[in-house]
Amino acid sequence: MVRNYTDEPVDLQALDRIIEAGVRAPSAGFSQGQRFVVITDSETRARVAQAAGEHEYLEKGFDAWISRAPVHIIICADKKAYLDRYSEQDKSGTDDWTVPYWWIDAGASFMAILYAAVDEGLAAGFLGAHTTEGLRSMLGIPQDILVAGIVTLGHGAPDLRSGSLARGRTARDEVIHWDSW
Repeated sequence: MVRNYTDEPVDLQALDRIIEAGVRAPSAGFSQGQRFVVITDSETRARVAQAAGEHEYLEKGFDAWISRAPVHIIICADKKAYLDRYSEQDKSGTDDWTVPYWWIDAGASFMAILYAAVDEGLAAGFLGAHTTEGLRSMLGIPQDILVAGIVTLGHGAPDLRSGSLARGRTARDEVIHWDSW
């Protein structure tokens, strides 16, 4: 995860391949409910950064990584696509679902986008949509579409590392259980 970018633009063919990776990510029952808003316009990116409170990052000594990223990809989910798909004859419905798979699929798209960006020699970051007041109205996202978050994308630059990294990774034997818990 990168929190700073150079001013170098992202090649549009590379961007298309990255977006295609997100579109082709797995989806429950092949519901294909992932939706994306791709922003390359600098004024719109600046408005997104302002709505996301980028000034608070700047006050803490971080770089203007949201507005500086040459691409934003807003990852969304269409819950109705899942409800409709699972009401079809070959599916069993969603009554017994304990997991909202539209969020799982949005996460799968995020990871596919992140890996595709790395494959293209680019860098990416993520911020949760809950931090971005007015994003839906700013971008014209319909009320029935769920917004998962924003991927920032570009050529990575050195950045001030988050204090979260001081925690270190949880030991593998604490998170992996073989054959039983």
